[in-house]
Amino acid sequence: MKVYIDLILILNFIIDFLILITISIILRRNAKLKRILLSTLVGTLSILVLFFNMNNFVLLIFKLALSILLVLIAFGYKDIKYFFNNILYFYTTSILLGGFLYYLNIQIGYKKIGLTFINNNIKLNFFVIVIFSPFILYIYIRQIKELKLFYSNRKKVNVYLDNDKVIELNGYVDTGNTLIEPYSGKYVIIAHNKKIDDYSKINNYILVPYKTLNHEGIIKCIIPKCVYIDGIGLQYNVVIGISTSKIKMDGIDCLLNILMEGRI
Repeated sequence: MKVYIDLILILNFIIDFLILITISIILRRNAKLKRILLSTLVGTLSILVLFFNMNNFVLLIFKLALSILLVLIAFGYKDIKYFFNNILYFYTTSILLGGFLYYLNIQIGYKKIGLTFINNNIKLNFFVIVIFSPFILYIYIRQIKELKLFYSNRKKVNVYLDNDKVIELNGYVDTGNTLIEPYSGKYVIIAHNKKIDDYSKINNYILVPYKTLNHEGIIKCIIPKCVYIDGIGLQYNVVIGISTSKIKMDGIDCLLNILMEGRI
């Protein structure tokens, strides 16, 4: 079997560079390009060692030591948490990229005949790997950023009612919710929860007008004793607006008013 060392080195350089750039973007390390290039170069040249005969244990130790060296060169060392986060994302990104390319290679390299899969000796082309790798990591970066935004805006909410009952909700800080009860100036939290709806049927409630880009109307609101929001604190200047439709966010029961955080 022919092995083209120049192609291996080029491909390894591109893959290592993309992985390190991805880590820098996701963790906001703002690493200097020359440090990433130096780390990539060290990783690329060290692959020549793999052509020497070594047992599996030595090879494993070598790869672990190499990954630590690459991360230290690219991002430096500040503290143990900083270092382990870099290592964790280095392996996570490598596994993700390697796993996808392996899956792609299986899809291309095997054909299905009946209930069996037969190797058709087709391998991933060098240029296919170069083209797909940035695309895969771009999608990965976008998904990580969206997840970070979602979970950073997700809050645990406890609603304390007049009957000393506490309703626990999963809240989300909604940038589109700036609704304020016009007479008292209280913030409106939009909730879709059966317990709150049942409470409003046997207790006093108020009607609050609202207006959106495409619709306007009136929402029924209850007045709790107070609301505790994780990361924001105890809130007395709040009413709970009862939504008739389910909130279309995974695991979210209520939309918090962004004005409570003072972002706008």
